Amino acid sequence: MKTGNKFFVLFIALSVLFAISCGKKGDPTLKSFEKPQAVKDIKAVHREDELIISWSYASSEREKIKGFYIEKAIGAGQDFKNIIFLKSDAAQFIDKDFKAGNTYLYKMRTYSLRDVISYDSPVMKAFPKELPKPPVKLSYKTTNDSIEIAWQATVAGQEAVGIRYNIYKSYEKGKYGASPLNSVPLKEPAFKNKIETEKSVYYTVRALLDTDLKDEGYPSEELEINPGSFVPSKPNKLKYVPSSQKVYLIWDENQEIWTKGYRIYRKKASETEFKLIGESILPAFTDNEPLSSKRSYYITAVGPKRESTSSEIIEVHPLVER
Repeated sequence: MKTGNKFFVLFIALSVLFAISCGKKGDPTLKSFEKPQAVKDIKAVHREDELIISWSYASSEREKIKGFYIEKAIGAGQDFKNIIFLKSDAAQFIDKDFKAGNTYLYKMRTYSLRDVISYDSPVMKAFPKELPKPPVKLSYKTTNDSIEIAWQATVAGQEAVGIRYNIYKSYEKGKYGASPLNSVPLKEPAFKNKIETEKSVYYTVRALLDTDLKDEGYPSEELEINPGSFVPSKPNKLKYVPSSQKVYLIWDENQEIWTKGYRIYRKKASETEFKLIGESILPAFTDNEPLSSKRSYYITAVGPKRESTSSEIIEVHPLVER
């Protein structure tokens, strides 16, 4: 093949490849000028001095946009104004420029990589109200298997009808997440939670209104629950079965699931004080020392760190041979 023909064939091949590659790029380029997907749902929560505006947007669509415009109007019939532009990874905006008792309208538009703006989102209406006062006088008590937390109601009578409560939990003093323990707001000023015996747990409570915005107030004082303060109830119904070589002790098991075990104390006739002679995780114990003279026993239950008061004292006498 002549040199001229070779160059002609090469030219034709390159032209075909160029045409094919241009065809592949054509569709995505046209799509990139389409309007981006609009935000479909805007939500808001009023907490303390913040209106927390949030929305969802598919991650696959976020790759196609620069970000979001948020627009706001004060009162119905007023013009919307752009208040902020947020990058594509944003999912919420905190607005502090508002007053309780006023009506605010919000809507959003997305901004594509090709500078194309979406249609408006639906308008979200917010009417923040005056916040309820923080709950006071938090207290707790331990039960057999849980912690019962209570506090003083924020208001009483008819005013309390619309009051609800959220309770928050943390393992670090003063630091709480945004989500409460309760799945729905509480109507009563009390909450039961599982008992924890390994480390301190902290709780705080917020009062809120039964409204679309929640209108959640400031937190209560912090309640620390330290398992080191848990004291089990004293064991009951201590009984014995004597023999010449051993003494078998049995008693009723404590109902608190956080009871770690039991301690057994004994005093011989020749001794003036009780001495710890053993421990048991079961409500039973065997004293293997031969029963040669009178002796007395009592037991205690052991919690995470503290010991109960003593059980009743029983006296055991040597068996009389017949």
